[in-house]
Amino acid sequence: MRYTVLVMLALLSAQVFCYGQPKRSASPAPQKQPIGWRIGLSFGSVNNAVKMDFSDKPFWRYNYVGGWQYPGLEVHYALAPRVLATFGLNVLQRGQKVETIQKLENVYNFTLMRTYLNLPAGIAVELFDTKLSPYVNGGIYGAYWISGKWTGKVLRILGNPFEENYNNFEEISTIAFEAPYEFSSNSNTGIKENRVELGIWGGGGLSYRGKSGLRMFIGVNATGGLTHIYSTTTEIKDFQKRKNTAYIAQAGLTIPVRKNM
Repeated sequence: MRYTVLVMLALLSAQVFCYGQPKRSASPAPQKQPIGWRIGLSFGSVNNAVKMDFSDKPFWRYNYVGGWQYPGLEVHYALAPRVLATFGLNVLQRGQKVETIQKLENVYNFTLMRTYLNLPAGIAVELFDTKLSPYVNGGIYGAYWISGKWTGKVLRILGNPFEENYNNFEEISTIAFEAPYEFSSNSNTGIKENRVELGIWGGGGLSYRGKSGLRMFIGVNATGGLTHIYSTTTEIKDFQKRKNTAYIAQAGLTIPVRKNM
């Protein structure tokens, strides 16, 4: 599904590019971006993974997991014709997938999809003062872990593997599971979720200036968590140094709240 979104974003980018080209019979002046506040919305597709150390587990690997940035609020302030201060409020998914490899491939894997309330802030700079222009952006974000969901499959052993005639190829199988994530409530485990996440983000894309101050944008941002997902007072290595890292393909639009007179 996330690949469908990426294709749709690419088609939208091509359409905006073609539409933004000046006609040969005329050379209209570029639309000036009004200084002041702008409001709009954005949505996107998230490809997330959790960075963690598997150096002592040669049969394990982690992969990126697709999710969504649901339609959310965009608030921009045009500091100059090509410079914007950007703020957002949205809900997005950050997944974590761990699976076995080599001879144990597809025997055991699980995905934990975390849902966050996300508040990014940053600066966007359009490179040219034209209707269609590439831009670069970057900043910081804060997020709060709202909920989570487990999906995957685990090993199921039928019969008694200690019997003499036990056939492990016929009597070992997997079973799918699905369950909501339960936040730690027992401090005796020494493990606790850091539900507040802080991080940095940056990227770029294309922006288009339309009539009446309309601004459309499409781009890709990379995000990196600066805080760990879990805190622990134990020596359990698996729960140390876990951070979210993601790529977000995003599209949106904004309109001026009030034009300067």
